[in-house]
Amino acid sequence: MIARRPLAAVLFDLDDTLVDHRGAARAGLERWASSHGVAGTPDEVAERWSALEVRYYAAYQQRRLTFDEQRRARVRAFLPHLDLRSDAAADDAFAGYLVGYQAAWRAFGDATRALRRAAAAGLAVGVLTNGDAVRQRRKAEAVGLAGLLDGLGAPVLASSSLPAAKPDARSYAAACARLGVAPAATLMVGDSLVNDVRGALDAGLAAVLLDRYDEHPTAGVRRVRSLDELEFAA
Repeated sequence: MIARRPLAAVLFDLDDTLVDHRGAARAGLERWASSHGVAGTPDEVAERWSALEVRYYAAYQQRRLTFDEQRRARVRAFLPHLDLRSDAAADDAFAGYLVGYQAAWRAFGDATRALRRAAAAGLAVGVLTNGDAVRQRRKAEAVGLAGLLDGLGAPVLASSSLPAAKPDARSYAAACARLGVAPAATLMVGDSLVNDVRGALDAGLAAVLLDRYDEHPTAGVRRVRSLDELEFAA
């Protein structure tokens, strides 16, 4: 897909765009949740955990909670039958989930191809992600993307080190400034209709929604099902 204006740069989201966060979360949940007596089908358990993640991660992005506080709030809400009032108990419970989640981190097969094609088109490349900068960098390293990103001169820009998180316009402006490009010449690609598309469009960028699971067929925005469908024109 070609942007409406000549491109100078492409920003990619990280989770569920370059890295399979959803699949890793599901894998991390299965044994951990059952070991704590969580009832429900795998789909029901995953839906509940995802809803809590969205709720409390948004509070972290808005800087109403710290990164660790949002984790504790999430695990307490998910396991209300356990005594997790102390921070140490909540952290220990969440750590059990992290073992499986982190072990299941994988880059999508189309991620490296898209990054290389964007760079080969002469575009500046970067990753713009909500989250903690150290942890998101560690994730990129764990899935084997960090070396490629470094080789392309593509920074991993996380909201913890930016003035604001997506979809705040300041996050895109800071990312564009880091790449030395104008927002109007930048394409944002990601899986979130709010954070990666509507927020980017409102900030003056072009945007493409990566809808791997065909969840937004009537969103009214430019949409692809795979990063392989992206076309870049410098």
